Amino acid sequence: MKLTVVPFAAVFVVALSAQAGPADVVTATFVNGSEVAVRAAGFTASGKTLNLGLNFAPKPGTDLTVIENTGLDIIKGTFANLVQGQIVDLSYAGITYHFVANYHGGAGNDLVLLWTNADSPVDKKLDDQLRLALKQARGQAPFDKGTTTIQPDIPGNLPEGVLVDIQASPTSQQLLDQISETGKVIDGSVTPTMVQAVVPVSELESLAGRDDVQSISPAKPAIISRLKP
Repeated sequence: MKLTVVPFAAVFVVALSAQAGPADVVTATFVNGSEVAVRAAGFTASGKTLNLGLNFAPKPGTDLTVIENTGLDIIKGTFANLVQGQIVDLSYAGITYHFVANYHGGAGNDLVLLWTNADSPVDKKLDDQLRLALKQARGQAPFDKGTTTIQPDIPGNLPEGVLVDIQASPTSQQLLDQISETGKVIDGSVTPTMVQAVVPVSELESLAGRDDVQSISPAKPAIISRLKP
């Protein structure tokens, strides 16, 4: 899921809809990276959407604080258009910059956008959480900092790899053979357009690079019961 970014004037803006309910919108435009968009003693993100704007060229490693939660509790829920670990693309002067949403950033209960590297077209076939896992395995930002607390949300992550749904057109024997070289095809999961498998994180990019693979996403936890010992 991609965050929809709307253009703003070159000023710092924080706006919260005056009416309660699903229509609440938080709008923030960053002009230097040092500002805090929203500072509150406790914050509820559920039922709200977030609009972000960028009016400067951030240097590598720049993190953006959307919400500084001065209360003891964590932020309640997530914005309707921004989940934990989502990769956010923000543009300024024709250049796109990339960040990872962390609702447990800062002091542990702040919403911070963490700087990250651009992904290749192949990597973009991967779900955001798998892209995050690949960045972690490579030691790329935001995992190049010792203070990073974010972790990929991959249900059923096993020592042998991650459980994934691979959408293909079609599911070929060559694809199944490549999966089996380093991973495991889940019994009974193969359809003409999808296969579920356990795949090492290091092999995700190779599989995504296949012309017959359309997308790869984390499989549902229930699939664990179908793995043979």
